[in-house]
Amino acid sequence: MDFVAFEEAWRNITPLNIVKLEQSTEEELRPGFEDSDQLSIFDLIGRTPDADSQNLELDTDRAADALEAVLHKLHLAPVFLFPIGTWRHVFDAITFDLVENEEWQEIETAATIELNTHDPLMCGPGDLHTVHDVLSSVLKSGKTPDQGVTIAALGKPILIVAEPAERLRIEIMGDTLAQEVQELLQPFLKQG
Repeated sequence: MDFVAFEEAWRNITPLNIVKLEQSTEEELRPGFEDSDQLSIFDLIGRTPDADSQNLELDTDRAADALEAVLHKLHLAPVFLFPIGTWRHVFDAITFDLVENEEWQEIETAATIELNTHDPLMCGPGDLHTVHDVLSSVLKSGKTPDQGVTIAALGKPILIVAEPAERLRIEIMGDTLAQEVQELLQPFLKQG
């Protein structure tokens, strides 16, 4: 996992029709897809306000496992891990939870110049276990939306947004990809 300049990362994901949503500010980055009939939004925890989304109720304890399975099975790595607020807010929320995670501790030590930025971490296939731990910690310990993260895949039009408190969604462009993601999530959904 390495930090990448925001502008470089953004250039790589904008061809997928990812834009900064209107509610983005200098303090909070909220990526999303341009409106399209091809856009599917799956609410896994909580509800996305003012969106035509599908509720797939996920067990909170298994959320990070479900997302890691999606990332692995669809071969989505490398991915960018963007903070919604600045990294300082994310670190404040998850540092205690990840004190035993050596890879995250290396990132945190190197992050002093990144604390007040939206520069994403580029994560390869070998980093997905750390991405899992970050997502799990954000969902467990994050209290405010600016302590959340967004995962943007480089090769496919998919965004995963973990937004404390208690909101997790996947945005997907394209019906075929949306169907694949929905099938991969099935084993993790709450049984009704």
